[in-house]
Amino acid sequence: MPIKAITIDFWNTLYDSQGGEGRDQDRFTTIMRNALRLGHTLEPQTLKAAQKAGWEHFNVVWREEKRTPSTRSMVEFFWKHLAIAADTQAIDEVTVAFEEGILQHPPSLLPGALETVRLLAEHHYIALISDTAFSPGRVLKRVMEGDGIAQYFSAWSFSDETGVSKPHEQAYRTALHGVTCSARESVHIGDIERTDIVGAKNYGMRAILFAGDPHGRMNDEHKDAPSIADARAESWGDIPNCIKSFLP
Repeated sequence: MPIKAITIDFWNTLYDSQGGEGRDQDRFTTIMRNALRLGHTLEPQTLKAAQKAGWEHFNVVWREEKRTPSTRSMVEFFWKHLAIAADTQAIDEVTVAFEEGILQHPPSLLPGALETVRLLAEHHYIALISDTAFSPGRVLKRVMEGDGIAQYFSAWSFSDETGVSKPHEQAYRTALHGVTCSARESVHIGDIERTDIVGAKNYGMRAILFAGDPHGRMNDEHKDAPSIADARAESWGDIPNCIKSFLP
């Protein structure tokens, strides 16, 4: 059956994860300003420890519950870990800093992504499936709009909006419902074996394991390991041939 729809992961597939240091600095500054207002002085190492604990909490929920915690709930976790009774102002301001920091310190499209997506969109429906972290889907869309790539996407599936993360089948169902295509007519491109690839294959889609971001934080999980993906792409330049290989 020919491929009609292509779904794509955001982090370390479509985009790299650059800008993290700038985002962290802005977030830390907002936390420290509010903590000082509430009568607390925080040391940088204290903030880094809270950040580490926050990511550990996020990963437990992401892996075990197949969902991603909301940004606000993560901010509340931070304040609790810091043992500070945060008021509404502190929670609201830090939530905005976490959600929108990516707009001031954005990641970059991976090489060839824009050109390849533009090419693929000429003959396929394109949809995004993303497990969101601190930046919700509505903000990631703004990043994509700024880079001129959002216009090629016809459907969106963000974990903060669907309530589930990959490999949950609803993540894929939402995207394919948006383009009215079946799983058998679709292929997913992503960089994580246990989420992107396993979820797509379990849902009946074809899958391409993307290994084109050398700085992908999940690379070690599948480095030199066997994959159940139907193809592997070392760059966006490989994707069109991968798609063609699925033709009957």
